Amino acid sequence: MTVKSGDEVFILLTLANRWAWFDWIIFTIRFMWWITIVIGLVRYHDRLPYPVGAVLFVSVLAFVIPYWFYRYSTSAYLIAEIALSGSLYIAVNYYFEATQWQFVIIAFVVGFHSTERTYRWTGPATILLVPFLAWNTARLDFDTIAFQAILYHLGMYGCGFGFQLLVRTQKQSLIIKEQNQILEQYASRVEQITLLEERDKISRELHDTIGHTMTSLIMGMETLRPHLPDTQVNRVDTLLHMARRGLNETRGIVHNWARTTGESLTTLESSFRELIEQFQQSTGVIVKLRIYGKEYELSRSRKLPLYRCLQEALTNAVRHGGASLIQVGLYFEEAQIRMQVEDNGNGNKDIEFGFGLQSMKERLEALDGHLSLHCLDEGGVAVICCLPHQTVLPQAASIRILLVDDQPIIRESLQLILQQQQDMQVVGLAGNGQEALDMIPNVNPDVVLLDVRMPVLDGPSTLRAIRERWPALRVIMVTTIEEASQAADTLKNGANGYLLKSVSPIELVEAIRVVHQGETLITQSIADVLFQEMKVQQEELDGLRKLQGRVCPYGLTERERGILASLVKGLRIKAIAEKIFLSEGTVRNCTTMIYAKLGVNNREDAVRKAQEEGLVV
Repeated sequence: MTVKSGDEVFILLTLANRWAWFDWIIFTIRFMWWITIVIGLVRYHDRLPYPVGAVLFVSVLAFVIPYWFYRYSTSAYLIAEIALSGSLYIAVNYYFEATQWQFVIIAFVVGFHSTERTYRWTGPATILLVPFLAWNTARLDFDTIAFQAILYHLGMYGCGFGFQLLVRTQKQSLIIKEQNQILEQYASRVEQITLLEERDKISRELHDTIGHTMTSLIMGMETLRPHLPDTQVNRVDTLLHMARRGLNETRGIVHNWARTTGESLTTLESSFRELIEQFQQSTGVIVKLRIYGKEYELSRSRKLPLYRCLQEALTNAVRHGGASLIQVGLYFEEAQIRMQVEDNGNGNKDIEFGFGLQSMKERLEALDGHLSLHCLDEGGVAVICCLPHQTVLPQAASIRILLVDDQPIIRESLQLILQQQQDMQVVGLAGNGQEALDMIPNVNPDVVLLDVRMPVLDGPSTLRAIRERWPALRVIMVTTIEEASQAADTLKNGANGYLLKSVSPIELVEAIRVVHQGETLITQSIADVLFQEMKVQQEELDGLRKLQGRVCPYGLTERERGILASLVKGLRIKAIAEKIFLSEGTVRNCTTMIYAKLGVNNREDAVRKAQEEGLVV
């Protein structure tokens, strides 16, 4: 077997990327053993009958080749280590008597890497076979010091094996600590779970009483606002603000939240500062934010792409560039909003858009914005995101809208708001789902705004009927109080959007345009509720599984073990996602977590480790 000289460094670098602290200790011990041999060979090369260059090359092979086998199997590594390092020791011992105890270091290394399945043959080979062959080849009197030789090699082998047990114990303690934290979180949620049913009842009552009343007031005032004299507009705006705040506080009471994160971040500056603070705490990287110009009002659909771009840029700067300092500039210009993120990492001329930035680029372009990457002369990368201040998405024709709501004042208010838009036309009003189904063939709408709760035929039932008869029709569900279960069901049944009736007119108009363009959109507050419910359910499930003792030695969850089993079977990410009814992005995130827990860098290593250690059935 031969290893090219150019491959030696590559092999060591590949392994080093996934080494832990104890791997570096073993590597250092083995490296120092090799260095002492090299120094001795160079210093006393006149005693050797071979060219010093050839001898050094052989010693390099003996040092590197075992690591090459380590990439594939621990057993193969041990065989190569004993065979090659043992042979080098025997050869050196033949010419230099002073090296007779050199192999005790290798005995420690072999002992560390030996397992229950391999120590039965690595122990005798390391403690007895190699020392006997070396001393016999060198014509030393092995019989007189046999007991001493066995004792030294046995001791070092035992020390290595004990060090391995110590490392295993530490790994297990870390896993147990992590699991205890999860169990504590699970226990803290038990009391909240018992309140879910009661909260849902309260939610329905508020929806039918206070929710409808407050929403009707908001919609009515929005309708009257354009027709009032300028002296009265400020008073109406104050009343609208008070009504929306009261409705938000009602929602907060229902969901036991005085103020959700999504609602608290009312400005780009505040959301950026909170994100940067969290990022600095978790990574230790210094991030400086500068604001230029005065921030003007933006809809959430325009804030969110910039926020996501900043998240992606910060992550990439640390993960791929190794940056220690990042500077963020947010420019509020008359014609556009511009965000510039510069880092001092390892920039290169071949920078490309990854999956995250590519998706952000597409979202910005959908709003007539753009994203670009630039390599800085002094090193590092600059990410520039630009978004026009005001953009009306181009439409081939007016968006035809059908409004379906059992409250006449809400229907009429929505109609007045939407008809003020040049690219929108309200083609019909319906008081329940059955009227909407009868009306759709005649008015041929592009988008249907569908209330969730209505008499005769409610929103979810109407949605299912629309999907059966007109699968391409865009449908936005509107509700007064956010409900996680209702949101999940409607999105599962094919809704293209899920909004609160109390959203501002600009939010409503942009939501209709986005949905008409083929995207899916839900109100952030509803998304927060939905994701929180999913998180609670997942914690419950993981907690129950751990209580039942179904814990992987590496801390893999049941879902991660299932994905790992699919990887072992050779399934691709897309096939796994379809099999377990998750998105491809979620499956990719799970695989990344699996690699981190197993201490590997790629699919092949994960599959090999799972097979060797029996992690999957």
